[in-house]
Amino acid sequence: MNIIDLFAGCGGLLDGFMQTEKYSPVASVEWETAPVNTLRNRLKTKWKINDADDSVIHFDMQRTEELFSGFSEDEKYGNNPGLDKIINGRKIDGIIGGPPCQAYSVAGRVRDKEKMKNDYRNYLFEYYLKIVDRYQPKFF
Repeated sequence: MNIIDLFAGCGGLLDGFMQTEKYSPVASVEWETAPVNTLRNRLKTKWKINDADDSVIHFDMQRTEELFSGFSEDEKYGNNPGLDKIINGRKIDGIIGGPPCQAYSVAGRVRDKEKMKNDYRNYLFEYYLKIVDRYQPKFF
């Protein structure tokens, strides 16, 4: 079954799915450099996924249209053909991922004088849902 991993981090959630031997990653999206590098390395060395440099997309999901259609010469994120080209018409069975939880946690709210009401992370799930809507997986 083909899956996409959003807010992928270093790939811990994806790794659990892959260990079942029922799921194959088509693409992963993460915006922090160190986790992207770790995930690419893990997919290549542990799982023998040779296209991990392309299928692990280092990008900000808030830029959804570029995530779908691709981007080039981006100062921070470089180049990538985008999810649509990586998926290339394949049926996506599942979309997994863990949006940041700081905006919802008690600890996060205690530390912020505004109780996280203005934290952009409160709304990142909306970008997750845009991707779900586009690819219509069986589960997310």
